[in-house]
Amino acid sequence: FAISFHSSCSFSLLQTEQLVTLWILFVVTIAGNSIVLLSTWKRKQKSRMAFFVTQLAITDCFTGLINIMTDIIWRFTGDFMAPDLVCRIVRYLQVVLLYASTYVLVSLSIDRYHAIVHPMKFFQRERQAKILIVVAWGLSFLFSIPTLIIFGKRKLSNGEVQCWAAWPDDSYWIPYMTTVAFLVYFIPLIIISVIYFIVIRTIWTKSKAHAVIISNCADGKFCASYAHRGLISKAKIKAIKYSVVVIFAFVLCWSPYFLFDILDNFNILPDTKERFYAAVIIQNLPALNSAINPIIYCIFSESLCLAFRQRKSGHLGTFRERTEGQEMQVLSKPEYI
Repeated sequence: FAISFHSSCSFSLLQTEQLVTLWILFVVTIAGNSIVLLSTWKRKQKSRMAFFVTQLAITDCFTGLINIMTDIIWRFTGDFMAPDLVCRIVRYLQVVLLYASTYVLVSLSIDRYHAIVHPMKFFQRERQAKILIVVAWGLSFLFSIPTLIIFGKRKLSNGEVQCWAAWPDDSYWIPYMTTVAFLVYFIPLIIISVIYFIVIRTIWTKSKAHAVIISNCADGKFCASYAHRGLISKAKIKAIKYSVVVIFAFVLCWSPYFLFDILDNFNILPDTKERFYAAVIIQNLPALNSAINPIIYCIFSESLCLAFRQRKSGHLGTFRERTEGQEMQVLSKPEYI
């Protein structure tokens, strides 16, 4: 993976299977996220959830174009052929996307927190979503600035010319990668975990309160009015489920990457052939995350998945007529994915 900072695997040892895997990931990432962007763009009524889905898809698209594609090019050429300035810019953008992929999820979590825990304030702060995204991208560009100084076009000890970091010695990798790991992964993961713990507890509490009201009421009209107050809409619940699955996929793909890199920097892992093969697989997992996100969106977006099924069965016209009225009703819900 292109944003791997420290690895004993040289470019000459990379296998054809890795290139095939990267090409598959690139095609799936670009095609899948392009479909997501087209789907959200065609919506007549834009929800805040759709706004965050769009931001996530944009981040994944750039990850495919800048991270995966540059990695493919370097593996074909062997040496880094571009000037030093290009090296610094490419590395900088790669790290920006590294931060952004996490901070967009943090922004999504904060927005879901306000939607569930403080629903009244949530509808009064329509600009909050845009502010969260601006802050997320701003921090990503800010925290990535050291990359412009650290990385450059270097001639390595084995004679290869690569876009690499220039340290007095390899011991500098330990504090650098530890800092990056905490800023990119561990601290955001703690924030997200705390937020969704509160969100899930709030949903559970409101659901129990709703059940008690139903059981203690005798008048049907009276029960219906109070039930509406305590009930969290299905659209919000669906949005929470989508967010949790996306974050879970993020954790599965990124945890091995950062854990392996930290262990590698502290020289805890043995220098064996198994370690090399493990590094090859683990370094491709972050790219896999960008390819998985649009699949998750398709699973939760019933209209999108049904459209593809209907096209395969040759009944797209009937599908449009049947769902046209339903789609207008669903899109009118402000929290629908």
